[in-house]
Amino acid sequence: MRNLATVLFTAVFTAIAIVGPQTAAAETGKLTGGMAHQYPDWFKASFLDLKEDAAEAAAENKHTILFLSLNGCPYCARMLTESFAENKEAVLKDFDTIGLNIRGDRMVTVDGENEMSEKELAGKLRIRFTPTVLFLDGEANPIFRINGYWDPAQFRIALDYVSTRSYETMKIAEFAKQREAETVWKFAQHPAMSDISDLSSVDAPLLVLFEDSGCTACAELHSQILARGDVSEALKAYTFVRLDARSDKPLIDPAGKRTTAQAWAETLEVRASPTFVAFNEGEERQRFDAKLYSHHFISILEYVSGKHYKTHESWLRYNSERTDKILATGQDVDLSDGQTRTPE
Repeated sequence: MRNLATVLFTAVFTAIAIVGPQTAAAETGKLTGGMAHQYPDWFKASFLDLKEDAAEAAAENKHTILFLSLNGCPYCARMLTESFAENKEAVLKDFDTIGLNIRGDRMVTVDGENEMSEKELAGKLRIRFTPTVLFLDGEANPIFRINGYWDPAQFRIALDYVSTRSYETMKIAEFAKQREAETVWKFAQHPAMSDISDLSSVDAPLLVLFEDSGCTACAELHSQILARGDVSEALKAYTFVRLDARSDKPLIDPAGKRTTAQAWAETLEVRASPTFVAFNEGEERQRFDAKLYSHHFISILEYVSGKHYKTHESWLRYNSERTDKILATGQDVDLSDGQTRTPE
């Protein structure tokens, strides 16, 4: 269980732990917070010929969803029991959904000829978050992708965006704005936030949070993640700036270009609210627009602020190493902040 849980949320790559020597008396900490999940019985029973699956869906005027998950992933379990469950009717109406294990050995074909394992497919798709929800057109071409957990309201917007084929004419951020019935989010403050309009003047690592008035996930972000003491401590390494992704407030971006918050969000192709974009040494190093619990949230912050991108090809490898180092000291690691249980 430890090895499986340790690589939880580290996608398809096998993590190699780099830890110092341990004494015989040292006790290893416990890794908790994983959660078992099963695909709903209404997911498609596929022979994993994705081109054929996509064609069958298209013949019924549907799209195909690939739900790529990992055993024990709390984000996967939550998305199935919340986002898919609450939108079951819409999913069944407009989509055929297929579950894949990113470390699985079942054979999959995308083009009807060449086979590869689920694990190999995940590698080719460069899966960096679990779950990853991949929407396919009738030719099995990816048309939209969700990297990580999106709440039921966010997920419904994605479903409608794809089912109406709005991806052919607009970005999802524009679509989401058109679909909002009313303002649901009033921006909360955080002690670490700085009110800076010239981002090119920032020498420290820069963390930009994009939010907007239609954000359905921002309240949970502020109350459960940003309010934590360990997260606030990690934020001290940054100049932390929050921007309204729909504001025409003047702004100078990190490259020195005069723009506005909204125009810059469009340039960066910010897709959802909230979205974090982390910069260091003048360049974007990491972004995420999915729900993260504190352990993974802090791992990303440290990955960028500590310049670990110079020695680790992804934050996932850094996270695995960091997790093992914490466990080696005897400290416990809770991957989901006590909100889920570790499967027996």
